[in-house]
Amino acid sequence: MMFFARAQEPVAHPRLLMRESGYQVPPESMFARADSVIVAFSDAVLAEPPVTRDFIGRRLLGTSREALKRIFWLSYTYRVHGGEAYARKAVDEMLAVSAFKDWNPAHFLDVAEMTMAAAIGYDWLYDQMTPRERKKVARAIIDKGLKPALNEADAWFYNSEINWNSVCNAGMVYGALAVWEEDPEFCRSMLEKSLESNKLAFNAYEGGGYPEGYNYWGYGSSFQIMLEAALDSAFLPLPIEDLFASLPFSTGITHDFYASSAFIRFTSTPAGNCFSFSDSYRKASGQYMQTWMINRVGDRSIMYPEMRIMEMTGYKRLCEERLFPMYLISLFHCGPNTPAGMPDDHYFQCGGTTPIFVYRSGWAAEEDDYLGVKGGLTMSSHSHCDQGSFYFESDGVTWATDLGMQDYNSLESAGVDLWDMTQDSERWEVFRIGPFSHNIVTVNGHTPKVNHPVAITETWTPEHPSWEKRLGAVVDLTDLYTEDLDSCKRAVYLLGTDLHILDLLQAGDSTCTVRWSMCTEAQASLQEWSEVFSFYRYGETFLWLQSGWHRRELSASFLRLDESEEEEVLGFRDYRFPAIVWPGLYNEDDGPELTPHIWPTTYDPAAPDVDGMQYLHPTDAPNPGTSLVGYTFTLQPHEKVCLHVCLTRVL
Repeated sequence: MMFFARAQEPVAHPRLLMRESGYQVPPESMFARADSVIVAFSDAVLAEPPVTRDFIGRRLLGTSREALKRIFWLSYTYRVHGGEAYARKAVDEMLAVSAFKDWNPAHFLDVAEMTMAAAIGYDWLYDQMTPRERKKVARAIIDKGLKPALNEADAWFYNSEINWNSVCNAGMVYGALAVWEEDPEFCRSMLEKSLESNKLAFNAYEGGGYPEGYNYWGYGSSFQIMLEAALDSAFLPLPIEDLFASLPFSTGITHDFYASSAFIRFTSTPAGNCFSFSDSYRKASGQYMQTWMINRVGDRSIMYPEMRIMEMTGYKRLCEERLFPMYLISLFHCGPNTPAGMPDDHYFQCGGTTPIFVYRSGWAAEEDDYLGVKGGLTMSSHSHCDQGSFYFESDGVTWATDLGMQDYNSLESAGVDLWDMTQDSERWEVFRIGPFSHNIVTVNGHTPKVNHPVAITETWTPEHPSWEKRLGAVVDLTDLYTEDLDSCKRAVYLLGTDLHILDLLQAGDSTCTVRWSMCTEAQASLQEWSEVFSFYRYGETFLWLQSGWHRRELSASFLRLDESEEEEVLGFRDYRFPAIVWPGLYNEDDGPELTPHIWPTTYDPAAPDVDGMQYLHPTDAPNPGTSLVGYTFTLQPHEKVCLHVCLTRVL
């Protein structure tokens, strides 16, 4: 069934994103600097030869992304500032990629991004091309972009709920809209198929989060917004709500998709990093697509952290930078001269496949406190074996971090089967991905179960009836450790400036060796207390973390609990801890013996064996400036303890 009546066919070229001409960039506006970045790149690339069909491993993606950046940025510069040289260079880039044998449909992201690149250039520079040039580019969009999606083996993204759905369908939508006149019936069918498929992409936003983490929210959501913006522009002047009301289906956009703007705002940190769980990089980047979200969520403050990152980095760290003109296009539409106000909220929690809890004390200073706690499902897309982990910044120091992702090609080229998500997969042997680099407990060197979801069962904020100035969350990890433990529950919270981690553990039928670890960017050392403290801690060895003038002690002890108290510890209904906790001051001799450790985070061929196992490999990327600190201890069969670890600021 055709859902586009003739009156609803796309408007004339240019029809994608920016239909009007004559845009002006006020020199004193908040986006003049961003405009100058695009113009400077366009000037620099004029002298470069066109892109070539170069692969990295099995991917042409690097070439597709460079082509998209060049064509989009050059075309923007031409349309806003004029200059035939910019248009001519963009056309030359389109002709170059049109001459490629194919756009690598075996890895369809490559096709999608190349199709979007050619489509934007074709639409925006339609009148600057000769009829022969238009024909060549349009033919490439159809034959190398759209038609490969008819092959179900390559176009599996149609049935996917991960970022591939948004990215690949966006590419197909751009291609179909750009060359509509060449074959209206075919383009209509491709558009219908992508819009029907794209409904699945919104399942990822259930609960207002994004299961694939910070980086992949940026990737998937940026292309989803590109898709939505293309539909807005191509079919106006009908209001988009009226358009979709007349169709048998829409893209499926949901409230949770808009709500995820808070997820991405809260997963960037005060010190310019990100809560880097799953396949994320450790540094935050300017998520400028939040500008498009402003009119949808009615809150300009969602852009405040992104403006701060972009200004701090001189616009050199941009999420999916090849799409950056969309930042200015969105500002053209929502009014560029109204500054983004500072957010006034401090807590975030989302559900879905990967639930997280975040607290941050403020938005303006690098020294603000930041705590993130996550649950999730290890075998979900791009996930790591890190359920129950935490991230902590204070005083501008990243005391507890996550190493994030490793370049895929570095592992694939070494023969690592990176995309098998089953229990015994090689994926979990990669240091940054598997359990041994994360801020969790491991038992007997085993990988926790990958097929059990972990929920956040309780959070503490001032609204909680048992708050008592604690800010944090509780997760039940029992299902992950059934091979070794009868029970495993964790509470992570801030009390003042101190970070507390409580693990309620009970061994199974056999003796267990437990490893508690935390990855840190601070300098770690094992110290003996000086005589200043000898009156109560003489001769004790502890873990000392230092970054500049900032010092913290990591210390741990066991709380011996009665059966009636075990739930109260993690619920904090009646159980009380001192306001200032020095774990060594109580229950010193009660419980297993704790041994503090500092473990390496970079492979050393001279010393590969750590704790009786080899968890670092030659294929693991180095991790300079980090170390793993923590403790090991032994539990007897069915022994139950609560391990209390405290990261305490030392004045």
